[in-house]
Amino acid sequence: MNDNRGPLGVRTSRRGLFRLGAASLLALVGAGPTAADGGSDGESNGRLVFIYDDSWREDWDQTFPVHQEEGVPACCAAVTEYVDTGWGLLPEHLREMESEGWEIMSHTASHGVVGNLYLTAPAEPDDRRLSLNASFLADHDGEPIVVGDDDGTVENVIAGGGEDDDGFYIELEEPIGESFAAEETFVRFTDERIREEVVGSKAELEEMGVDVDYFVSPFGRSEGLVEELVAEYYAGFANREGDGLNGIADVDPYDLGRTSIDGRSSTETEIEAFYDRVAAGNYLGIVVGHSQFDETTEERVRFAIQEAKERNLEIVTLREALSELDAGPDEMLGTEDDDEENDDSETGSDGDGGADDGKAATNESASDSSGDGAGPTVRENGPAIAAGTGLLATVAVAGRAAYQRIRE
Repeated sequence: MNDNRGPLGVRTSRRGLFRLGAASLLALVGAGPTAADGGSDGESNGRLVFIYDDSWREDWDQTFPVHQEEGVPACCAAVTEYVDTGWGLLPEHLREMESEGWEIMSHTASHGVVGNLYLTAPAEPDDRRLSLNASFLADHDGEPIVVGDDDGTVENVIAGGGEDDDGFYIELEEPIGESFAAEETFVRFTDERIREEVVGSKAELEEMGVDVDYFVSPFGRSEGLVEELVAEYYAGFANREGDGLNGIADVDPYDLGRTSIDGRSSTETEIEAFYDRVAAGNYLGIVVGHSQFDETTEERVRFAIQEAKERNLEIVTLREALSELDAGPDEMLGTEDDDEENDDSETGSDGDGGADDGKAATNESASDSSGDGAGPTVRENGPAIAAGTGLLATVAVAGRAAYQRIRE
């Protein structure tokens, strides 16, 4: 694989090939799994996508071989900081998986929560403790955060957190400095941190030599700035909303849901019942597994595959499924294979220039919005989730709820 490819050139060509379907392409060369192997004779009763989160080494050692033996592909949602470690996948694993028909997705840079959390109790200007609806920020001492609503935001720094009789909370280094209402006030990492997690992870994975079109959010948190970033840089949001049953008619790639096949969260009976619903409604079903969980064994993965085959569900990657539904990367990102037709045309240049002008204008309006996070910094002019999005132009990437997650 050419690791020195440009941001579009070769990738556009490869996406054009994927419009044939990765399964058909691999069948032509006689290698790897084919989607046709995913069901028995006759028409498909629906499509099924397997996604394995977190890119632990077990994906390669345990899960990938089972899918190869069963002749069906899957998707690997990779956390870039986990890749190339002693316990994570190696870059060559990702490339080999992709060459064998798998799809690589981004699952952020460090598996930090990138979606909004929300206040569960009002905050007053002198408060240094915030009550939240989840615990994901409590262990991030010293991390800058943003607190805000449609009227503006403030920045502060996490100084601890935990859980008491009233629920989850975080402590702040400085008083919050403003009054905020419960439920409508969000709390999240800073714009810069979320860009690094969401957009920077895509760039890093592509530098490893794989194509990345879809995003998976840790812990199923999908509200806020992350939505804007995914819409601009990815062809879809693989765990934005829903229970895993995604309607094929007018499917929205940015509004997909998943359900779990992990042994600790779903029984075999529940997996079978889900497949029955996919087949009965001819849905695009999406399931998630975590190979590193003790209960998600090779036997559990094989069971999940074979039960899908028995119901004649077509097992494909998400890119394949959405491309077949005319909602794939070409359609969502505007990367159709028309390079040869438009080599001498200025139409594409004008479009790119227009987009650049829009980003430049955003940069001007947001140029003073960054803070050092050392204390409370008020940002005015909402909505707050859009603050600073012009800095997206500084990230070297080309292009544009929850699932049934494990809380234990």
